[in-house]
Amino acid sequence: MAAENVGTAKRVVNDVVTRSFGQSVQTGDGLVANETVITKGRSAIDIRLADQSSLSIGENSELILDDLVYGRDQNKVTGAFRMMSGAIRFASAGVPMDFLIKTPTATIGIRGTQFDVLVKDGSTEVAVVEGVVVVQSQFGIADVRSGQVYQVTTRRAAFADARSPGMSQAIEFMVTMLADGGGVAPQAAPYPQKETRVIVLPPFLANKDKENLLVVDLPAGKVYVELLPGLAPVHVRRIKQLVRQQFYDGLAFHFVRQDYVAETGDPSFTPGGGGGTGGSGTAIAAEFSSTPFTEGMVGMSRLKNDPDSADSRFFFALGPTARTLDGKYTAWGRVVAGMQYLKALKPANRPKAPERMTTVRVVADLYK
Repeated sequence: MAAENVGTAKRVVNDVVTRSFGQSVQTGDGLVANETVITKGRSAIDIRLADQSSLSIGENSELILDDLVYGRDQNKVTGAFRMMSGAIRFASAGVPMDFLIKTPTATIGIRGTQFDVLVKDGSTEVAVVEGVVVVQSQFGIADVRSGQVYQVTTRRAAFADARSPGMSQAIEFMVTMLADGGGVAPQAAPYPQKETRVIVLPPFLANKDKENLLVVDLPAGKVYVELLPGLAPVHVRRIKQLVRQQFYDGLAFHFVRQDYVAETGDPSFTPGGGGGTGGSGTAIAAEFSSTPFTEGMVGMSRLKNDPDSADSRFFFALGPTARTLDGKYTAWGRVVAGMQYLKALKPANRPKAPERMTTVRVVADLYK
């Protein structure tokens, strides 16, 4: 009897093998139940599961595809994987799930969501990008929600203020590898007067709403921002208007503080001089929410004593101290890839040689 098909390798970068057959995995290969997938250094794989969910696996990882059943008649996914080591990103396709990912220190229950996992040195770290996962360990059960990070070791389990540097590095390296094929993909052409560029999205973003996805080009690499119209519809609409006017192209990061925020969006800023409070001339009324400014959230800047003074300036939350902004500023987006480039910005306040955004675009305008 043939083994149950679990999914298909949508993209393979460098050295990925299956232990059961001892052979390399190639793009387009099918993967079956009870197969062990192993990625070597500087290698990654994106697997499209039977229900079209995406499972991206980073370098130096080992995952056992125990079982996955997509009951098309019931429109539901059941099963379990075992993750022995490494980094993964899981993004569901919206089909109801009753599915488990088991690690040496925790069991993660999936109901349909997007999250990252790092298993390393006897610990399990879970960072939820969207939705809710249930993490069970010897220390109890925890619901981990959008923007939260939960860490389980052999000694304790607790929420963390932000992802560990190890997780951030592992996930971002995986995303970069899958996006550019390990550095062998052709480079996109520079922007001409009339937009002709086509973007190749990281595989796990393929199912995102391209109309509500921005790509921010920095000299070091691309940052992808998912817009959140459900939180701040007026802000999102205005941001897209400004982006399509190419308003943000070339604007500087005029304020960067480590583990706090990186602020940009002021066209009046003069390097080494004045500015930092300018804008487009159109104010936006506040759309405050309870969404916390965890690492990667994007919020709108405003004047200190005027909640309705937001314009074009905005900030990226870089770490735990940004939580002091919770409920006081409008959250309108979140970084879903490229966070390492933002965290690498040099701390500065009105610098003489600021780092800049090269271009900002709505992905729907570029994606083919």
